[in-house]
Amino acid sequence: MKWYKKWFMFVVFALLGCGGDDGQVVLRIAWMGAEHETYTKWKGAFEAEHPGVTVEMQFIPYDQGPTVYNTMIQGDNLPDLGYVFMGMIPEFAERGVLEPIDPYMTFEAREAWLEVPLRAAKYKNKQYGIPLAAANRTLYVRKDWMTAAGLETPNTWEAVRNLAAGLSDPPNRYGFCIGAGRQKHLMQEQIAMMWGFGAHFFDRTGKLSINSSEAVAYVSFLTDMHLVDRSMPPGILTLNANECYEEMSAGKVGMVFSGPWQYKQCQDAGIECVPIPIPQGKDRKMLLIVDVLTMFSTSKHKDLAYAFMAMTQRPENRTMIDLEVGGVPVTREVGEDPYYKSPPIQVYLDQKDLLELTPKHPEWTQIQDGWGEAIQTVLAGKSSPKQALYAVYERLLKDLVDSRLPR
Repeated sequence: MKWYKKWFMFVVFALLGCGGDDGQVVLRIAWMGAEHETYTKWKGAFEAEHPGVTVEMQFIPYDQGPTVYNTMIQGDNLPDLGYVFMGMIPEFAERGVLEPIDPYMTFEAREAWLEVPLRAAKYKNKQYGIPLAAANRTLYVRKDWMTAAGLETPNTWEAVRNLAAGLSDPPNRYGFCIGAGRQKHLMQEQIAMMWGFGAHFFDRTGKLSINSSEAVAYVSFLTDMHLVDRSMPPGILTLNANECYEEMSAGKVGMVFSGPWQYKQCQDAGIECVPIPIPQGKDRKMLLIVDVLTMFSTSKHKDLAYAFMAMTQRPENRTMIDLEVGGVPVTREVGEDPYYKSPPIQVYLDQKDLLELTPKHPEWTQIQDGWGEAIQTVLAGKSSPKQALYAVYERLLKDLVDSRLPR
């Protein structure tokens, strides 16, 4: 759907009230991203179970989500439910536009979720939503290239670097690709390696620590893979993460950080790439990215809104969304579909004890983008890791309302 049609839908949606002239109750839901078939099926099932209720859906492009939601907030026209990124929860909670769902959740419903995915929608001990879809980030390797080179699956980050060098054959192919062209992707795709060096965005006291000695060591290591080993494509600063995934499928890259979709993307291209366990390091963690279904505080139908949330938690509905988006399971009980037996899901399940989220800070976007900006500067050879990280650190201390991690 063209952007102007989507915007027209937004305007029409904004003009609609919470109920029709005939007394019909309207439950309004805003979805970001693709118009998945799952949403239409959920709408039909919910309306069938709740006669007299109409589910009205709006679709917002990913890149316009924060802007559209801010327009809704300013116009006092938020829907009952909304699809948001997990990083938006702290900001919106601080602004008072989210409704805690703790009073609605039963103990059984809470316990059915895996703890880390559910915590993605938690802020200052209040639950503001439930997982909608999730994907982990782990390393995917061209197995055939690794075998042909006589190399083994890496179990340390130094071994990852050696493997990347061993898979490289410039200019025909490169061992490693990162989404360095987009600051957010530098955080998402590389954070497991950063943790492996013992680096964190905040220290144990909640103080901003992006310029720690561990962070400097990590950025130096990553930069050497590019500028010294030449294991990354020369145009790395123009590629985003999605383009790196495509580079692997095109047979140009031997290793990427990616999600469960990478396995099928490689299969469709007729090549074999496999997910491997997170290597050992000072802090062995695996990033989980969670998109959240949240309830807005202005909803006039909060009981119905939570009933819709609860419906999406049913096993058959979890399977439906996981299969369509290529996500990982976020509930303790996993469906019987063969999808859950595939290598990317099995590797995820085997490592679910390693799951970790990004920090919950109301100004997280500025922090992650500042971090990415520093790395871009170093990868371009314009600054040393220490200089770039300290410069961004000093700027953030001035720009952020509060640089400390909320308790």
